[in-house]
Amino acid sequence: MILDNDGSEYDWHVGYGPPPEKFLETIEKSVKGIDTFKSISAAYAEDPKNVETVFKLARKYDRKYEEEKAKELYNEVLTLDPNGAKGTTDYQDQKVTFTEYAEFSIGAMSAFARKMDPEPLKAFIKKYPESPLMKSSYSRLSYYYQTRAPKEEAKVFFDEYTSRYPDDPYVLSSYISRIIRDKDKDNIDKGIELAEKINNDIMKYNPDPYFVKDLAELYMLSGEKDKANDTFGKRFAERQVSDLTYTLMQYASFWVKHKTNTENAETMMELALKVNPDRWSNFRAAAENFLKLEKEEKALKIFGPEFATKHQDNATVLNSYAMFWAQQGKNLESALEAVKKSIELQEASYNWNTLATVYQKLENYEDALKAAEKAYELADDQVKVRYKSKIEQIKKAIEKTKEKK
Repeated sequence: MILDNDGSEYDWHVGYGPPPEKFLETIEKSVKGIDTFKSISAAYAEDPKNVETVFKLARKYDRKYEEEKAKELYNEVLTLDPNGAKGTTDYQDQKVTFTEYAEFSIGAMSAFARKMDPEPLKAFIKKYPESPLMKSSYSRLSYYYQTRAPKEEAKVFFDEYTSRYPDDPYVLSSYISRIIRDKDKDNIDKGIELAEKINNDIMKYNPDPYFVKDLAELYMLSGEKDKANDTFGKRFAERQVSDLTYTLMQYASFWVKHKTNTENAETMMELALKVNPDRWSNFRAAAENFLKLEKEEKALKIFGPEFATKHQDNATVLNSYAMFWAQQGKNLESALEAVKKSIELQEASYNWNTLATVYQKLENYEDALKAAEKAYELADDQVKVRYKSKIEQIKKAIEKTKEKK
């Protein structure tokens, strides 16, 4: 709300939507007196027959939810310009006549009135079949047909609505909601067809829990409990947890990399670990991020000796733990203990290679060489070349050590 010097209403803007620059532009126009409530009101008082002025004033009241005054002014527009020949307004990058928009707005108000009346919007749809306002008209009508209309009338409307916008998941969902609300067993097959289209086709790669839940609800109504469980059961929940924690860790890593918003990044990392404590790779990723933030104590708290002890029976985890700290050159005694345990559990070439790396970091080159040679012995031909190179590096380190002595 913007007030004039005398405290009277100067202008208003209800709601906010990004980008902020666009909103600022709107406010600056008000400050300059362009299309404000006060300037439009003054123009209306001077010439109440100017269609553009009447329309602009109607929209001001409409946006403030003063519907009676807005409706009165929209009706004036229809009286002054019944054929829509005296100007247009913008709607979603398209031009709409003042008259067309006024008829739509009056219909929308009627559809949402205390005593809902869908007829004005239905008449609008019939009169303007190619209007840019068509989808908004159906959308506003859908609430009436979801909540108030008799079942058979609702079916006719939703069959028409979904056939017109067959690839919009929110349109299809509005029909599904009515079927679920009615527990309409005669129409469940239609609901399942639409819900499966949303989840298995339209949103296959970006499932929305709201839509998945509706499909499960329809399966329950049809007596297919196993399908409901497959759709919205334990596996679904676990996948959601996994996806969430992956996203949180990606978010944290991004901001740590750019060294900003790091406090929130830490919070999100800790949340990911709490929500999904079984995903051990997140602990490694979080430790790496904490080290980048120069918070070694936090890194060790979540991915240190206590973590290794907790995973004493998992050779893969122990090997990854040991290699991580070897690469950091920190926590090496714990890394050594962990990789030795991993070899006890699984005598694989990569575990011996990690042992060699840890010994290298500890500057125990003799034992590093023995471990690297064992890794080479156990390795497939594809990786022998890499391990052979490592053996040569260790031998050179041994020679340098002897030279220093």
